[in-house]
Amino acid sequence: MSVVKLPVRGSGSVFTAGWDLRTFTAFGIVGEYTYCAVWWTHRRLSHHQPYAELTSATPGFANTLLPYIIFSSLYLIVPFSLPVVLLIELLPAIAVKLLVPHILHYTPHWVWLALLSGCWILATVTANAAPPNVIAPIRILIAVLASANTAVAEVFFLSQLSHYGKTALAGWGTGSAAGGALRAVLPTILTIRMGLMMRNATSYVYYLLVAMVAAYFLVLPSPVLRTMAVNELAGEDEAAVEMESHKSTLITAESHSQTISFRERIHRNMQLMSSKLLRLCIDPLLLVTAAQGLVSSGTPRASRALRSFSGYQSFSATYGLAFQIGDLIARSTALLFRTRRPRLLFALLVVCCLAAILNTSLMLSANIYFVLGLISCIGWLRGMMYMNIYGAAMEYLSRNPDANAEFALGSIGVGETAGMLIGSLTAVTFESQLCGLASRSGRWCSTIT
Repeated sequence: MSVVKLPVRGSGSVFTAGWDLRTFTAFGIVGEYTYCAVWWTHRRLSHHQPYAELTSATPGFANTLLPYIIFSSLYLIVPFSLPVVLLIELLPAIAVKLLVPHILHYTPHWVWLALLSGCWILATVTANAAPPNVIAPIRILIAVLASANTAVAEVFFLSQLSHYGKTALAGWGTGSAAGGALRAVLPTILTIRMGLMMRNATSYVYYLLVAMVAAYFLVLPSPVLRTMAVNELAGEDEAAVEMESHKSTLITAESHSQTISFRERIHRNMQLMSSKLLRLCIDPLLLVTAAQGLVSSGTPRASRALRSFSGYQSFSATYGLAFQIGDLIARSTALLFRTRRPRLLFALLVVCCLAAILNTSLMLSANIYFVLGLISCIGWLRGMMYMNIYGAAMEYLSRNPDANAEFALGSIGVGETAGMLIGSLTAVTFESQLCGLASRSGRWCSTIT
């Protein structure tokens, strides 16, 4: 076993700053690769790609881009309706997020990274070998594998917040939002600018996997080093110690003994979920994601066609990017300006969503700054709520060390995926109703062939 070298006396604050930077960077990279918020809309982009499946959602880079690349290469929207595609891609993720948090305690961390890498390689190879005209069951199995793999990655990396604290949460949130911004414009860049198909992007999966594994094993520091550095600070300056503790780094002790049976552990986990997590985290995250999903997925195609854009493709990319920029700003600054009134944030989110729905339904405003500013505000409020929910969970767990922090942080995300499904299915109905009206003239859906 390697010996961990103590920081030089007087260098504790510098050491912890370096630890924070490495943690932020590592979780930013894996967050970019493990965030999955998939709301699909099918559009004709070019003669190279008859149908492109676009995401207009939230939360990463590898786990945003990895499932996006695989799903887009499968063209499930051709044989199936959009609601069926949503069920295929989101139900496996919900099942995984309900089951996997219970077994995190029994599995070494490196096993999860090996499993994730192997499954992504398998999904990529199979997707490349399965052209769009292959029988649907094979493509469904690939989609289920990609969905489950994405959910496992999200559960695993979010559970690690219990060891790395709010620095890791900031990195995760920033990385996932940055990945979402790239995903918003990726279809336009690949298909319109470069004249490629989304299937051509599968070759980049291997680079993303290398970056994810390198970030976890080479960049991410050991949580033990943080404890040693803070202890070093204790001998230097009490004010510095107070500053470090103010960061609320949650390094979880192994409060659950190895002697606890599997059944007893599940019983305790379910008690924690039913007594605290549902009310404090899962239900709010579900409501926030469902409301935002309805607007970000259901309004672009049904909104008024704006003359400032040459076509729907450019409008859709700009609309999605505006949402993601708001989300990115919120996630990267939420811990610096955290509000103690989350209900006010949620009320503002509901008001903005209602304004966007009314503007789309009645075609009230054609002002580009109003339309993009409104969706950007929705993204900002959604990002603030996301970070506040996880921040509140980490604070609760720091006050209750007997709770299983890995399980708690890993299981909260089920609310987000369930909200995606509810919001996306509602958005499909909302969009189809508006675009099916006799008065659809003037909307983007009337210009799409």
